[in-house]
Amino acid sequence: MVINMLAPHELKNKAFSKSLKGYNAAEVDDYIEFIIGKYTEAYRENNELERKLRVVVNNLDEIKDEEESIRSTLLSAQKMGEKIIRDANERADIITGAIKDRCDAIIAEFRDQLQREKEDIWSIRTRILDFKKNVFELYRKHIEELQNLSVNEIEDIVFPNEDAIVYKIFTDVKGTIESELKKSEESESSMAEDPATTAERIIVRGQKVIEKTNNEQDKADDTAEKSDDKATDDDDDEFLRFMKEDEK
Repeated sequence: MVINMLAPHELKNKAFSKSLKGYNAAEVDDYIEFIIGKYTEAYRENNELERKLRVVVNNLDEIKDEEESIRSTLLSAQKMGEKIIRDANERADIITGAIKDRCDAIIAEFRDQLQREKEDIWSIRTRILDFKKNVFELYRKHIEELQNLSVNEIEDIVFPNEDAIVYKIFTDVKGTIESELKKSEESESSMAEDPATTAERIIVRGQKVIEKTNNEQDKADDTAEKSDDKATDDDDDEFLRFMKEDEK
Protein backbone atom coordinates (compact mmCIF):
# COMPACT_ATOMS: atom_id res chain seq x y z
CA MET A 1 0.00 0.00 0.00
CA VAL A 2 1.43 3.39 -1.05
CA ILE A 3 1.00 6.33 1.39
CA ASN A 4 0.77 9.82 -0.15
CA MET A 5 3.06 12.03 1.91
CA LEU A 6 3.50 15.80 1.74
CA ALA A 7 6.75 17.00 0.33
CA PRO A 8 9.13 18.66 2.88
CA HIS A 9 9.02 21.98 1.11
CA GLU A 10 5.24 22.05 1.52
CA LEU A 11 5.69 21.86 5.29
CA LYS A 12 8.47 24.42 5.28
CA ASN A 13 6.51 27.00 3.32
CA LYS A 14 3.46 26.62 5.50
CA ALA A 15 2.58 30.03 7.15
CA PHE A 16 0.67 30.48 10.40
CA SER A 17 -1.26 33.57 11.57
CA LYS A 18 -0.24 35.35 14.78
CA SER A 19 -2.49 35.90 17.77
CA LEU A 20 -2.12 37.34 21.23
CA LYS A 21 -0.88 35.10 24.00
CA GLY A 22 0.54 32.63 21.43
CA TYR A 23 3.65 30.39 21.54
CA ASN A 24 7.17 31.75 21.33
CA ALA A 25 7.73 32.21 17.62
CA ALA A 26 11.44 31.37 17.76
CA GLU A 27 10.85 28.12 19.62
CA VAL A 28 8.08 27.16 17.27
CA ASP A 29 10.28 27.85 14.26
CA ASP A 30 13.12 25.79 15.70
CA TYR A 31 10.85 22.90 16.44
CA ILE A 32 9.30 23.08 13.00
CA GLU A 33 12.76 22.97 11.48
CA PHE A 34 13.53 19.86 13.53
CA ILE A 35 10.26 18.23 12.48
CA ILE A 36 10.91 19.09 8.82
CA GLY A 37 14.35 17.47 9.04
CA LYS A 38 12.96 14.26 10.49
CA TYR A 39 10.09 14.30 8.04
CA THR A 40 12.54 14.78 5.18
CA GLU A 41 14.46 11.69 6.28
CA ALA A 42 11.25 9.70 6.59
CA TYR A 43 10.11 10.97 3.20
CA ARG A 44 13.36 9.92 1.55
CA GLU A 45 13.25 6.48 3.22
CA ASN A 46 9.67 6.08 2.07
CA ASN A 47 10.63 6.93 -1.51
CA GLU A 48 13.50 4.43 -1.34
CA LEU A 49 11.18 1.78 0.05
CA GLU A 50 8.64 2.47 -2.67
CA ARG A 51 11.39 2.19 -5.29
CA LYS A 52 12.56 -1.11 -3.82
CA LEU A 53 8.97 -2.30 -3.62
CA ARG A 54 8.47 -1.54 -7.29
CA VAL A 55 11.67 -3.45 -8.08
CA VAL A 56 10.50 -6.37 -5.98
CA VAL A 57 7.07 -6.29 -7.62
CA ASN A 58 8.68 -6.21 -11.06
CA ASN A 59 11.00 -9.06 -10.10
CA LEU A 60 8.04 -10.96 -8.73
CA ASP A 61 6.18 -10.48 -12.00
CA GLU A 62 9.23 -11.68 -13.89
CA ILE A 63 9.53 -14.65 -11.55
CA LYS A 64 5.86 -15.43 -12.09
CA ASP A 65 6.35 -15.20 -15.84
CA GLU A 66 9.43 -17.43 -15.62
CA GLU A 67 7.56 -19.82 -13.36
CA GLU A 68 4.73 -20.02 -15.87
CA SER A 69 7.23 -20.53 -18.67
CA ILE A 70 9.04 -23.21 -16.68
CA ARG A 71 5.75 -24.85 -15.84
CA SER A 72 4.74 -24.78 -19.49
CA THR A 73 8.17 -26.11 -20.48
CA LEU A 74 7.93 -28.90 -17.92
CA LEU A 75 4.45 -29.77 -19.13
CA SER A 76 5.64 -29.80 -22.74
CA ALA A 77 8.67 -31.87 -21.77
CA GLN A 78 6.44 -34.29 -19.89
CA LYS A 79 4.10 -34.60 -22.86
CA MET A 80 7.06 -35.01 -25.22
CA GLY A 81 8.59 -37.64 -22.93
CA GLU A 82 5.30 -39.52 -22.80
CA LYS A 83 5.03 -39.30 -26.60
CA ILE A 84 8.63 -40.53 -27.03
CA ILE A 85 7.98 -43.44 -24.68
CA ARG A 86 4.70 -44.24 -26.43
CA ASP A 87 6.33 -44.08 -29.88
CA ALA A 88 9.26 -46.18 -28.67
CA ASN A 89 6.89 -48.79 -27.27
CA GLU A 90 4.91 -48.84 -30.51
CA ARG A 91 8.08 -49.20 -32.60
CA ALA A 92 9.35 -51.89 -30.23
CA ASP A 93 6.06 -53.75 -30.63
CA ILE A 94 6.26 -53.42 -34.43
CA ILE A 95 9.90 -54.58 -34.52
CA THR A 96 9.18 -57.42 -32.10
CA GLY A 97 6.18 -58.51 -34.17
CA ALA A 98 8.19 -58.34 -37.40
CA ILE A 99 11.03 -60.35 -35.85
CA LYS A 100 8.56 -62.92 -34.52
CA ASP A 101 6.86 -63.22 -37.92
CA ARG A 102 10.24 -63.58 -39.63
CA CYS A 103 11.36 -66.20 -37.13
CA ASP A 104 8.10 -68.08 -37.58
CA ALA A 105 8.54 -67.97 -41.36
CA ILE A 106 12.14 -69.20 -41.11
CA ILE A 107 11.13 -72.01 -38.76
CA ALA A 108 8.24 -73.01 -41.01
CA GLU A 109 10.50 -72.96 -44.08
CA PHE A 110 13.10 -75.03 -42.22
CA ARG A 111 10.46 -77.56 -41.21
CA ASP A 112 9.19 -77.80 -44.79
CA GLN A 113 12.74 -78.26 -46.08
CA LEU A 114 13.40 -80.87 -43.39
CA GLN A 115 10.25 -82.72 -44.39
CA ARG A 116 11.26 -82.61 -48.06
CA GLU A 117 14.72 -83.90 -47.17
CA LYS A 118 13.16 -86.75 -45.21
CA GLU A 119 10.90 -87.60 -48.13
CA ASP A 120 13.87 -87.50 -50.52
CA ILE A 121 15.87 -89.77 -48.20
CA TRP A 122 13.01 -92.24 -48.01
CA SER A 123 12.57 -92.07 -51.79
CA ILE A 124 16.29 -92.72 -52.33
CA ARG A 125 16.19 -95.55 -49.80
CA THR A 126 13.21 -97.12 -51.56
CA ARG A 127 14.86 -96.81 -54.97
CA ILE A 128 18.11 -98.31 -53.64
CA LEU A 129 16.17 -101.24 -52.22
CA ASP A 130 14.32 -101.67 -55.53
CA PHE A 131 17.60 -101.47 -57.42
CA LYS A 132 19.20 -104.07 -55.15
CA LYS A 133 16.15 -106.26 -55.56
CA ASN A 134 16.31 -105.96 -59.37
CA VAL A 135 20.05 -106.66 -59.40
CA PHE A 136 19.64 -109.68 -57.16
CA GLU A 137 16.74 -110.89 -59.29
CA LEU A 138 18.82 -110.47 -62.45
CA TYR A 139 21.74 -112.35 -60.93
CA ARG A 140 19.38 -115.03 -59.67
CA LYS A 141 18.02 -115.54 -63.20
CA HIS A 142 21.55 -115.70 -64.60
CA ILE A 143 22.52 -118.26 -61.98
CA GLU A 144 19.40 -120.32 -62.73
CA GLU A 145 20.16 -120.19 -66.45
CA LEU A 146 23.74 -121.30 -65.78
CA GLN A 147 22.50 -124.07 -63.51
CA ASN A 148 20.05 -125.23 -66.19
CA LEU A 149 22.79 -125.48 -68.82
CA SER A 150 24.23 -128.94 -69.37
CA VAL A 151 27.94 -129.60 -69.54
CA ASN A 152 27.71 -130.23 -73.29
CA GLU A 153 25.92 -126.92 -73.86
CA ILE A 154 28.56 -125.09 -71.85
CA GLU A 155 31.32 -126.80 -73.84
CA ASP A 156 29.56 -125.91 -77.11
CA ILE A 157 29.47 -122.26 -76.00
CA VAL A 158 32.99 -122.11 -74.62
CA PHE A 159 34.65 -124.65 -76.89
CA PRO A 160 33.03 -124.90 -80.35
CA ASN A 161 32.87 -128.32 -82.07
CA GLU A 162 35.98 -128.31 -84.25
CA ASP A 163 34.95 -131.53 -86.02
CA ALA A 164 31.73 -129.97 -87.17
CA ILE A 165 33.61 -126.92 -88.42
CA VAL A 166 36.12 -129.07 -90.30
CA TYR A 167 33.34 -131.19 -91.75
CA LYS A 168 31.50 -128.09 -92.94
CA ILE A 169 34.67 -126.73 -94.54
CA PHE A 170 35.38 -130.09 -96.17
CA THR A 171 31.84 -130.32 -97.50
CA ASP A 172 31.97 -126.81 -98.95
CA VAL A 173 35.37 -127.46 -100.58
CA LYS A 174 34.18 -130.76 -101.98
CA GLY A 175 31.11 -129.16 -103.45
CA THR A 176 33.21 -126.44 -105.03
CA ILE A 177 35.62 -128.95 -106.57
CA GLU A 178 32.78 -131.05 -107.95
CA SER A 179 31.17 -127.97 -109.40
CA GLU A 180 34.39 -126.92 -111.11
CA LEU A 181 35.03 -130.44 -112.45
CA LYS A 182 31.53 -130.59 -113.81
CA LYS A 183 32.03 -127.30 -115.56
CA SER A 184 35.30 -128.57 -116.97
CA GLU A 185 33.75 -131.83 -118.29
CA GLU A 186 30.84 -130.02 -119.89
CA SER A 187 33.15 -127.70 -121.77
CA GLU A 188 33.13 -128.51 -125.51
CA SER A 189 35.72 -126.01 -126.49
CA SER A 190 38.63 -127.34 -128.56
CA MET A 191 40.98 -125.19 -126.50
CA ALA A 192 40.44 -126.89 -123.21
CA GLU A 193 41.89 -125.34 -120.13
CA ASP A 194 45.18 -126.69 -118.86
CA PRO A 195 44.66 -129.20 -116.02
CA ALA A 196 47.17 -127.35 -113.88
CA THR A 197 45.19 -124.14 -114.30
CA THR A 198 41.96 -125.91 -113.46
CA ALA A 199 43.50 -127.39 -110.33
CA GLU A 200 44.84 -123.99 -109.30
CA ARG A 201 41.42 -122.42 -109.77
CA ILE A 202 39.83 -125.16 -107.71
CA ILE A 203 42.38 -124.66 -104.94
CA VAL A 204 41.79 -120.89 -104.92
CA ARG A 205 38.06 -121.46 -104.80
CA GLY A 206 38.47 -123.86 -101.91
CA GLN A 207 40.60 -121.39 -100.01
CA LYS A 208 37.93 -118.74 -100.44
CA VAL A 209 35.31 -121.13 -99.12
CA ILE A 210 37.50 -121.92 -96.10
CA GLU A 211 38.12 -118.21 -95.49
CA LYS A 212 34.41 -117.47 -95.77
CA THR A 213 33.60 -120.22 -93.27
CA ASN A 214 36.21 -118.88 -90.83
CA ASN A 215 34.81 -115.38 -91.15
CA GLU A 216 31.31 -116.64 -90.42
CA GLN A 217 32.58 -118.44 -87.33
CA ASP A 218 34.41 -115.30 -86.16
CA LYS A 219 31.26 -113.26 -86.64
CA ALA A 220 29.27 -115.78 -84.61
CA ASP A 221 31.84 -115.59 -81.79
CA ASP A 222 31.82 -111.79 -81.91
CA THR A 223 28.03 -111.75 -81.78
CA ALA A 224 27.99 -113.97 -78.70
CA GLU A 225 30.65 -111.86 -77.01
CA LYS A 226 28.83 -108.62 -77.84
CA SER A 227 25.62 -110.07 -76.45
CA ASP A 228 27.33 -110.77 -73.13
CA ASP A 229 28.95 -107.32 -73.15
CA LYS A 230 25.61 -105.72 -73.93
CA ALA A 231 23.98 -107.42 -70.95
CA THR A 232 26.76 -106.12 -68.72
CA ASP A 233 26.52 -102.65 -70.28
CA ASP A 234 22.76 -102.63 -69.74
CA ASP A 235 23.31 -103.32 -66.05
CA ASP A 236 25.93 -100.56 -65.87
CA ASP A 237 23.67 -98.13 -67.73
CA GLU A 238 20.84 -98.90 -65.36
CA PHE A 239 23.09 -98.20 -62.36
CA LEU A 240 24.42 -94.95 -63.87
CA ARG A 241 20.91 -93.79 -64.75
CA PHE A 242 19.81 -94.53 -61.20
CA MET A 243 22.74 -92.54 -59.74
CA LYS A 244 22.05 -89.55 -62.03
CA GLU A 245 18.40 -89.48 -60.98
CA ASP A 246 19.51 -89.47 -57.34
CA GLU A 247 21.81 -86.51 -57.98
CA LYS A 248 18.90 -84.55 -59.46
